[in-house]
Amino acid sequence: MNKFVKIAIVFLLLCLIIGGGIYFKNVSIGNYVIENVTINKVTVGNNEVVIDGFLNSSGKAYKNYDYQLVGSELYVNIREVLVSNKYNSGAFRITVPVNGSSIQDIYLSDGSNTKVIYNKNIEN
Repeated sequence: MNKFVKIAIVFLLLCLIIGGGIYFKNVSIGNYVIENVTINKVTVGNNEVVIDGFLNSSGKAYKNYDYQLVGSELYVNIREVLVSNKYNSGAFRITVPVNGSSIQDIYLSDGSNTKVIYNKNIEN
């Protein structure tokens, strides 16, 4: 093989690996998001917090969430992925167990930014 063919094959393999990694991240792993999230309702009970909402982007679907309870503050991270057969809806209903903790504030977080979605002292 000449030098051009070897370089072309290496270039194509690199593109395939990088493209596959980007596709895998966007379809399987996803990203945390706060900008494109609309919260319809937040209900705070003694043992759980229920958050109803949806993602505004038609090309994104809700995948899952995780949370962190710090004192009386609850931080919720919502993960979005590209729409696929497995994840095909942007609507979500999240139920977070709080086991009797008094929740004052609830934040959406993407790891670097936060947005208040509930404050006990403000009528919600």
